[in-house]
This record gives sequence, structure tokens and C-alpha cells, in this order.
Amino acid sequence: MTTGKPQFVPGGISRRTTLGLMSAGAVAALTGCSAGKEAAQGDGPWLATPEQIEAERMLLEIEADPAVAAIKDKLRVTLSAEARAQMPDAAKTLDESLDQWTRSLIFAELVHRPTQPVFLWATDDTPREWLGHKLGGVGTSGDNPDAIYRMAGIEGGGRYEILGEYHPDGRPAQFLLEVDAGDMAQPQNIMPVTDGKHADIHNTSIMSDRELVVNDDGTFRITLGGEADGPNHMDIPPSGYCMAGVRDILGSWTDKAPKLTLRRLDEVEPEPWTLETVRERVLADMEGYIGFWSHFPDIWFGGLGPNERSEPQGRPGGWGFVCGMNFHLAPDEVFLINTVQGDARYTGFQINNPWMIAPDARKKQVCLNSSQVTANPDGSFTYVIAREDPGVANWLDTDGMLDGIGILRWQAVPPEMTNEGLIRDFRVIKRSELDAMADIPRVTPEERKAQVEARWAAYSSRTL
Repeated sequence: MTTGKPQFVPGGISRRTTLGLMSAGAVAALTGCSAGKEAAQGDGPWLATPEQIEAERMLLEIEADPAVAAIKDKLRVTLSAEARAQMPDAAKTLDESLDQWTRSLIFAELVHRPTQPVFLWATDDTPREWLGHKLGGVGTSGDNPDAIYRMAGIEGGGRYEILGEYHPDGRPAQFLLEVDAGDMAQPQNIMPVTDGKHADIHNTSIMSDRELVVNDDGTFRITLGGEADGPNHMDIPPSGYCMAGVRDILGSWTDKAPKLTLRRLDEVEPEPWTLETVRERVLADMEGYIGFWSHFPDIWFGGLGPNERSEPQGRPGGWGFVCGMNFHLAPDEVFLINTVQGDARYTGFQINNPWMIAPDARKKQVCLNSSQVTANPDGSFTYVIAREDPGVANWLDTDGMLDGIGILRWQAVPPEMTNEGLIRDFRVIKRSELDAMADIPRVTPEERKAQVEARWAAYSSRTL
């Protein structure tokens, strides 16, 4: 950005630093690179781009704005009176959910610059402590703890280029690029509700690593819009604001997301973009955004009752399956689920609070992916959802909740794979019944302690 206009900063302080214009020395100090040296392969966190650093600092300033806090207070009163909030576990997690939705919206507004687009690592329900600051969780709804979500705002009819480079220390289990027509800061306008169900986003283009052509050195180039210019090309809508989203699905938490840069190829006049413009968008969209996502559990899969599940549903573009479930347990009950992996290269099972925001994945075993589970002798997997540790290897900790939402995923699947037989057993049982089941893999208290202790370092490696 070439503007010299001072940005608004709460408290009346102005500054001239704009997103993406931090000095090389400043970037080096925050990422651990040598001063005066441009970031290169291995030099600091790949996700810690100058744009990411500045965006997170801007987010913290906007989040602290009194006008934002006032809207949040208003929404807290409204949501506290609704039926969902009468569940004790929903009531006690409402404040955290409001905070995460607010940060999620701010990120959606921070990328609203299609004339000079940037990818930002946005959604991650687990807090980050890096780059000299602490950022609380950034949650939307049912966010996968095994995913690195990045997004950028682009303009339909424009031409864009994405340059990528896979990390030499490990590729994700799946790479997904999706372009959706519409503004994710206004989900109520692009995910309409009909007959109590939400409709899929229209005008969506998807590319996965199944189609992606990658060079021998791990680099790749993707073009968006206009005529195809190379093997990796995606059409985008002819006009209107669009969101480009990338999901890197980590089969193991020590895998790395690729480096990505995005630039516009056709010449356009840069639009004004400052912290004040972002703040104004946040204030305008906040009630509608949080109103939509706070009610999303009511319409997800048509609305699921207590201890109900959906069928595993195919994802648009054929890149996987997802199954949703509600759990509603008595203190002496647990939920038993038996699944198979099929031909999926990745599976994941996570617990969410009743608002579909996930607990901190570093602290407790609230999610398990295919690199973290123990198979039964027949190759299937038995998960147990329980408030207290039952000693089962594949225990999903509810973080003290008796009510919540679970999500099962099968991803990086071959085109011919179907959802048939992916779930073999799904039932609530008494804890005493579980204790009598001798054929379920179990762990000792010492083994569990080691499992949980390993989570923090492994999860945090994405910011190293």
C-alpha cells in the first residue's frame, strides 16, 4: 500500500505504518530472522508474514475498542435469554464464544482489500502466543483444530496469482483452495436458511492437492480469474466481492502449511484501507455476523436433537465427508462411537461447546486425528466421549461439559469412496458398561499424562 494517511488507533494515537509495509528489521525482530535479511525458507515461522503480524496487532486494537465492547454486551444479553443458553454448558461458554466470534469477524474485515489482497491466518479456536503478543482464539463454527485456515478478499472479474512453496519438513495431508462469491463478514447473505436448513454457498470453485500440479522443488503457482495461464487455474465469478480460502489439513500437528503469497495481476486503482475503515466495517457487521453463527447449531444438518447424528455428508468438490452429532449426557453416561477410516488419508474427531466453538486443543484431549488414535484389532476405531477419563485410548475429553457438539471428518479421499459403513456404532451407554468392555484399547494414567503433555508442543509447532 502506498498511502501515507495516518491510521486510526484507539486512544487518539496515529501512526503511518500500513499493512505490509513493516521494515525488514522489524519483521526480522519479530520472526527471529537476521536483521536486514529477507525471510527465506527456514527463516522464522512461515505463517508470520509482515501482513499477519500487523493484522493481529490491528485486531487487538479493534477488539479493545469501547464501541465493539458495547455491541458485545448487547449481544450477550440477547443470547443469554435464548433457549440454547439455558443449557448450563452453553451459559458458561457464552462469553468465550462471543470473544471468538468477534475476533473472527475482525479477521474477515481485515482481508477486505481486493485491490491489494493478502492471505491471513485467521481461524484457530486455540489461542496463539507468538510475535510478542497474545491472541485469543479466533472461532467461527466447528473449526477443525487440524487445519490451518487462511483467507483473502478478492474481486470477481479480477486476475490473481498465488505462489506456493511446500515446507521441506512435511506437507499437510490435504491442501484445499476454495473461492466463494460473497463476503464472509455477512454470512447471513451468502448462506441462506430455507425450511430450517442452511443452503450451501453458491458460486464456489474448489481445487485440492489431488489436482494441484507441483514442481519438483515443492513450489507451485495457481491463477485465479481470466484466461488459464499454466496448469493450475480456477475460474472465479465475473463480478462482486469474493473470498479465497485455503485449508491445510495437518495429518500430524508437526506437519507444516506451505508458504503462500497472493497478488493481483490486472492493474486497478487501490482502494482506501486503514484501521479506521476496518473498524467501521466491524461495527456495521457485528450484530448480523454473531447473530448468524450463534444460531448456526440450530440449523446445522437441519437441526440435530440430543444424542442425534447426521449421515456422513459429502463435501462439495468430493474432497471428503463430514458428520455432525449432538451429545447430551448424564453424569454416569458416556458416548461410544465406532468408525472406520475407509480410504481416507485423514480422519479427525473433535468436541465443541454448544455454540460450536472448540476448547483449547493444547490443554486437553478434546480432538483426535488419524495420527493420534489407536486402532482396534479389526482396524476400526472406538471413540468414547466422556466428561471424566475412562482410561480408553481414544477418549474425547468434553472439557467438563455434558452437552456439546461433535464433528467427524474423513478427508483426502479417493473419488470412488462413499460414506457407506463409515460409522458402525453410535450409542450412549453407562460408564459401568464401558468398564466391562474388554476389547477396547486402553491406556494407563502415565500413558495418558504423556499423551496430553505432548499436545502442547506439537500444536504450538505451527507457530515456530
